[in-house]
Amino acid sequence: MKSARFTIGRRAIFGLALLGALGVVIPRIEAHKPITSKYTYNDDVFPILKARCSRCHVAGGVAPMSLMTYEEAYPWAESIRAELVAAHMPPATADPGFGDVARAHALSPKETDVILTWATGGTPRGALDQKLPPVALETAWPLGKPDVALPLPSPFEIAADKMEDSRELTMATGLTEARWIRAADLLPGTPAIVRSAVIALKGAPDRVLARWIPGQDPEALGGGAAFRLPAGAELVVRIHYKKTWQYEGKPMTDRSTIGLYLAPGAEAREVATVPLASPALPAANAGSDQQKITFSRTIDEDVHALAVSPEDVPDNATLQIEAVGPDGSRAPMIRFATRPDWSRRYLFAKPLALARGTRVEVTVRLDDPDLMAAAFGGPTGTKPPAATSIRLALDVIPTHDKPSAP
Repeated sequence: MKSARFTIGRRAIFGLALLGALGVVIPRIEAHKPITSKYTYNDDVFPILKARCSRCHVAGGVAPMSLMTYEEAYPWAESIRAELVAAHMPPATADPGFGDVARAHALSPKETDVILTWATGGTPRGALDQKLPPVALETAWPLGKPDVALPLPSPFEIAADKMEDSRELTMATGLTEARWIRAADLLPGTPAIVRSAVIALKGAPDRVLARWIPGQDPEALGGGAAFRLPAGAELVVRIHYKKTWQYEGKPMTDRSTIGLYLAPGAEAREVATVPLASPALPAANAGSDQQKITFSRTIDEDVHALAVSPEDVPDNATLQIEAVGPDGSRAPMIRFATRPDWSRRYLFAKPLALARGTRVEVTVRLDDPDLMAAAFGGPTGTKPPAATSIRLALDVIPTHDKPSAP
């Protein structure tokens, strides 16, 4: 049942998702809708939106609208309902009924019920004379001041005639000795346009320190896990910028800052990355019968799995990952839906022990074959290019210094 709810309505809302990707959002207002909701914005909905959504849906935030006042929120009630039902909002969530993922879903079932009941029940405001506290955009480091703060070398401008752009640059860390990094973060200079970022170690592209998206707090991987940065290390930073409709036709400038959080070297356990990649997907096998793709990777040593990250995956797909033990037993790891621009590192609530010989199996499902073609860069009704593959990264800590002897 949870799986069905997790994917319901994605085809119906695909057009709305495309509008959102273009920064074009159209509110829907239903006049004189009868009041059936027992929940009001003032007493019930606003506290949830403030706690769960104010990192993006606030004046100056990356979302195309603020939801922090009744006047701002009620015109979007139908869009809110559709996005929640389609599991598109909150973004980058995992199915809480499959595996155990930290912060799998930002809204509890009760909170979701409150918002849906309000949105479909006439959007009552509550007491007209009730004053709600103003909500301002947060511009602080969620983990506190970083040990190393690295402002981008120079501002980056998105021209007035562009709606989105990307910047990739190399940054020196200034480290004079090898250090261990327990977490990395990005503080946007202009939060309204910074959509995502990847921070990796130069020369080791598989050593990704952070996959940043708005509203997601950075977290240490747990178990003493850390990334080792050698003396004189440099970082490769890729930032994706995207305007919403409010800024169309306006030049926008950003100068974000990278933050590094150090870990004690004596307690650190180095993170390794296990790539999970499908074979090349031949165009001959795509089309109406190519709605499910399955591939796997066998683990060749005992490890604890910490997190999984999508690196190159189709948009608007459902990915399911299971661990198949050497004895054939199956254990759920994670299931999540992909969305454009919302690629995060999914941290497991507890490290998962995977014995040598465990097969990590990935199943990718597309709602519609045309979506698959579009996701891989082809127009509707065509097939994806022959060289395309699906790639994910599994962060692990080996439990032995060397693989066990056969």
